[in-house]
Amino acid sequence: MAKSGKFLAGALVGAAAAALLTPIAGKIARKKVMEAANKAGLDREKLEQAASAVMEKGSELLRQARKEALEKRGRKKAAGSKTKTKNT
Repeated sequence: MAKSGKFLAGALVGAAAAALLTPIAGKIARKKVMEAANKAGLDREKLEQAASAVMEKGSELLRQARKEALEKRGRKKAAGSKTKTKNT
């Protein structure tokens, strides 16, 4: 795939992700994405695979961020319990 083809595919995947994340009904968003893909002459199956890959990667990153946040919160609580405070 040429550079311009990769750019176009990336732009369409980005547009698809943006369309799917907008506050409109999911069915309407998917319909709009597929219409745009058809107009651009893209293979529907490849577009669906790319969207699935993006969603999976996003889910993976979200799980990792949650895990790290919980670990960080746990470390702060553990560190906070070891400090001594002076009662007045």
